Amino acid sequence: MKKGIGVIVNPFSRQNKKNPDRINKLAYIVGSKGTLAATRNLTELEEVAVEFKKQGIEVLALSGGDGTNHITITKFIEVYGDTPLPKIALLRGGTMNTIADSVGIRGDSNQILFNIVEKYHNNIPFKTVKRNVMNIDGRYGFLFANGVAFNFLKEYYSGSTPTPTKAATILTRAILSATRGGDFAKWLFRKFSAKITVDGYVWPHKEYFMIVAATIDNLGFGFNPFVKVFDKPSCFDIIGVLCEAMGVVTSLPSIRLGRPLDPQKYIDAAAEEVIFEADEPMKYTIDGDIYESGEKMIMKAGPKLELIVS
Repeated sequence: MKKGIGVIVNPFSRQNKKNPDRINKLAYIVGSKGTLAATRNLTELEEVAVEFKKQGIEVLALSGGDGTNHITITKFIEVYGDTPLPKIALLRGGTMNTIADSVGIRGDSNQILFNIVEKYHNNIPFKTVKRNVMNIDGRYGFLFANGVAFNFLKEYYSGSTPTPTKAATILTRAILSATRGGDFAKWLFRKFSAKITVDGYVWPHKEYFMIVAATIDNLGFGFNPFVKVFDKPSCFDIIGVLCEAMGVVTSLPSIRLGRPLDPQKYIDAAAEEVIFEADEPMKYTIDGDIYESGEKMIMKAGPKLELIVS
């Protein structure tokens, strides 16, 4: 007996706020054989996770951006414990859909959900991929970054509404500033100090411009730096950026092609556990959401999730 599809909608995501009728359309698509919940806070999200686990739903569909996905997955992993999560469908409902893009999920929320419902109720197999998430200081996500990336997102979220055009404008401004030795690039690319231990090996550097780690092989904007993400069955690719702004700029063509990173500019590894010991509280992002922790933080390879592509 089929146990249904559970849909979680973030009513505060940019796309859902822009199209308030979208929630009603998603509810219509999933129909009486599924359950849709528009969760407004973590308490409601936990209640829904408990109920979905009790029902034994087979597909968990998420309507929101990268931040919504990572917060929801974190709560479901906490609630499900050792019980594997259902297949997960990312419905691309937010400002940033980097994770969905990276695994080839296309279309809008309604189209994606309609396709899933049709296949599910007609016993047509899904095309899926499996990806680990990272356990980052107790939160789970696919993409971690600090340093330059944190500064970039602070600029991205400030002022006007975040959009892909705004992100491209900031990136262009950073490249131009870097070529001229401008103040914006100096602020964006300022260093931080930390001792970083990767699977028991202490990296031989003290200062970095950025640390980025992922369980996906695409950073967005056409860049593919995570060439070691599939080196082990359960790992993530972690990259330390050692070069200054202009060094990153000159690396961009190679990164876009997914070529191995220049060891004079970067250090990277396929990691199962990383320990950060910084000189000050760490500021970082998980799937585009901004966080701050203490001076010490542990990152581990988390469970492997099955994502529905089509």
